[in-house]
Amino acid sequence: MRLSGNKGTIIKNGVLFTVAPFLPKIINVVLLPIMTMYLTDVDFGISGTISAYTQSIGAFVTLGLTVVLQNTFFKTPLEYKDIWRQIYGFLKLWMIIYAIAQAIILYFFIPEEAIENRWWIILLSQFSTVFFGPTGTIGSSYYIYSKQSFPVVWRSVVASILTILIDFVLIVYLRWGYMGWYVGSFVGLFFTNASYWSVVNRKLDLRPNYHFDWITIKHALSVGVPTIPHYYTSYLLEGSGRIVMDQNHISQGEIGQISISQQMGDLFNAGTTGFSNAIAPYQMEALREKNGNRINLLTTIFTLGVFAAAFILAIWSKEIFKLLISNESLQSAYPYFILYVMALCYRPLYLNVSNYYFFYESTKQLLLITFLSGCIALTLYIVFTPLLGVWAFLIGHYLSCLYFGYSGYFYKGYRENETNRLPIIWFLIAQLVLTGISYVVVDYIWVKITISFVMIIAGMFAFFRFRHLLR
Repeated sequence: MRLSGNKGTIIKNGVLFTVAPFLPKIINVVLLPIMTMYLTDVDFGISGTISAYTQSIGAFVTLGLTVVLQNTFFKTPLEYKDIWRQIYGFLKLWMIIYAIAQAIILYFFIPEEAIENRWWIILLSQFSTVFFGPTGTIGSSYYIYSKQSFPVVWRSVVASILTILIDFVLIVYLRWGYMGWYVGSFVGLFFTNASYWSVVNRKLDLRPNYHFDWITIKHALSVGVPTIPHYYTSYLLEGSGRIVMDQNHISQGEIGQISISQQMGDLFNAGTTGFSNAIAPYQMEALREKNGNRINLLTTIFTLGVFAAAFILAIWSKEIFKLLISNESLQSAYPYFILYVMALCYRPLYLNVSNYYFFYESTKQLLLITFLSGCIALTLYIVFTPLLGVWAFLIGHYLSCLYFGYSGYFYKGYRENETNRLPIIWFLIAQLVLTGISYVVVDYIWVKITISFVMIIAGMFAFFRFRHLLR
């Protein structure tokens, strides 16, 4: 099966969506040894806990309407702008209600250690979202769906650099601690969203239509709202665990160790997300053409790459944490990172199967995949945190991610629309085995060197042996 000339575009967009936004993250990693000299595990705990409460309604930020943006762009390429204008206007009004609700949650649940900065945290968290959040959503969606990676990438790079510089100055020189993150994040997010204003409203002529047709909006909501539990799953998997730990009086220091593990894992997650953005339009086109072979080829290559990268990071996590983190308490969190990063191997497999549910608008079936996995995670957190402490979060997260990534292949939304199915069980076995091996070899340096060398050689051989399939 060949990709018919799309190899260059996929690789270019994949590199731009992944490597370019990753460059500021590399700078952030380089600065991490300095930053962690002025940050404690409590700072990371406060930030992680506040983030968890903030994200408790984060799934409602767009009401799932990004699915409608994607479907109308690909299904009605000549009429999509009128629908986008109406959704834009509706989201601008909705954002005011959303921001008020989030501010109320922050007011009551900010940790005691951060009470003195409560109002600043609320203001910095809400301003950009209210005024420019929908603009950023419309602008970035247009460029991603039209396969124009550079406009999204350069905004991400500039915003990241601004955030890093402000974080560095406020944390290292002014010693603002966790508050430095909030100011830096505000500036970066404000720049990103506001920079789309001229493009969206003038260049693309997608000004918000506040006199929207309620029939159109109701139909859009009927497709989008059922996906809210799907997007809410991310919070149930990640944020709810920190809230459960906070409510079980786990110290902010221990929560901080989980937060640094998640933060390091997010660097890996950013890479998979970048390639997801590059690959998704081609998978959607292949779905439209009912080309299952092409979809499976893309998914297999993406999955094997993610498995290999996660495994290398896991086995070298002890050395990575010692190299990048100055705080000894935070260095000791590397065993948490291993289980966390290996759980993220589910993402390329979920990306593939979810496209079927989105494309055929079987969004209600996603509840059996996404929201249920989140409910499984939350249940495990609640039941086992009093017994296992922070490990309840990591184990619950891992098991729920397995369900998240693999269960969709056994429901009819996929089985009825794809006859050339992936060997999904073998991917599952591989993920479990690699996770176990990671914990066994993490303390044996020569074993890790040997494994890494063999994997690099095998990867190079596979690339040159099978590169003709990507032409």
